[in-house]
Amino acid sequence: MFNVKTIDETKTLLRKFTQDYGLKTFKIDIDAALGYVSAETVYSQTDVPHFNRSTVDGYAVFHNVVAFASASSIVPLAMRGIVEMGKPCDLLLDNESCVYVPTGGHIPNNATAVVMIENTEVLGEDVLIKKRASKWDNVLLKGSDINHGAVVMKPNQVITDRLIGVLKATGVQAVTVFKPLTALVISTGDEITDRLPLKTGRILDINTHTVKHYLHKHHVRVEKTVVIDDNFAVYKETVIEGFKQYDLVIASGGSSVGTHDYTFDIMQSLNAEIFVHGISIKPGKPTIFAMHNNKLFVGLPGQPTSAYIVLHTFFSTIYAGIFRLKDSLPEAYLIAKLTQNVMGSLGRTTVQLVKICNDDEILVTPIHAKSGMIDALSTADGYIIIDADCEGYSEGDSVHVYRWGD
Repeated sequence: MFNVKTIDETKTLLRKFTQDYGLKTFKIDIDAALGYVSAETVYSQTDVPHFNRSTVDGYAVFHNVVAFASASSIVPLAMRGIVEMGKPCDLLLDNESCVYVPTGGHIPNNATAVVMIENTEVLGEDVLIKKRASKWDNVLLKGSDINHGAVVMKPNQVITDRLIGVLKATGVQAVTVFKPLTALVISTGDEITDRLPLKTGRILDINTHTVKHYLHKHHVRVEKTVVIDDNFAVYKETVIEGFKQYDLVIASGGSSVGTHDYTFDIMQSLNAEIFVHGISIKPGKPTIFAMHNNKLFVGLPGQPTSAYIVLHTFFSTIYAGIFRLKDSLPEAYLIAKLTQNVMGSLGRTTVQLVKICNDDEILVTPIHAKSGMIDALSTADGYIIIDADCEGYSEGDSVHVYRWGD
């Protein structure tokens, strides 16, 4: 029988049981590091910027010389020269001179401000300053963005495109990261096949494909998929080999309590620690999570929609737990109005697939499909969540819509 856990209880247990995964590391060029998880603290190799630079097109000056400049109290300064982009400036100022600097250009080493070109006028060989400047106005000081030696990446951080830009800007060429997780994906059931032509009574395998590509999208390497009949011995041997060779074993089907639902019995026979068998989520109740030799087993429901929703609901928690990710953000949502009534299921959290229509306002229409239907997954833009203590929502109600993230 099921010992049903709530979604929050399940996530707490997943974080607890995955926190001591034995992860391996390797060094990788920063250009190839997108999506990997950092395994070291990385420090800036240089100041950013590494010289004082102008943030505007204008004239480098001594700020105290133009401290009282205005349209009615113009300060004339002699043009000392022009800074070329990408080249160092070897010019120096005195109290009677200025230097033209383009945006991003190196200002003279003794300059203390830059006056925007809009607040000046060129008259012969002089530049008329028509607005005051305070110290370091329109100047980005050396190291003011990132100091040499500052921490630019911490351990257990997903490397994003933005982070790669920061690492490149600070002179970092390679980093130590954790090796990606590997997985075996299994689909079970006497009716499941991956062969054509299709005979009456058989259905084509769906779950290994949706699960595999979902995992690929989340930087997990699915190195093998297999479809097996409801055969206890074959299923058990497949799982044992999966635990030996891969970081994760994920199976769909066989997780309920029917005659040929062998997943629970196989986990027991392996002395695995079954910490979840049944979740108060609709669809997706017959789900199993277990640990064996510090490897996680995920037993998904066999129905395609149920399997995908469970994977989508819990995989980010699994991934964050294994890699001990920090500063994980809550899932983003948009607010929309329902075009129809939608019912919940008291005692179970309901995940309701929806289609989004963006007209004068954002509207969502529930997609009513049974858990065995696959078309709904490709049609749906996302889903809404109806809490276990909620009977449902009415037409016109505002709801939080979570997109798949494709």
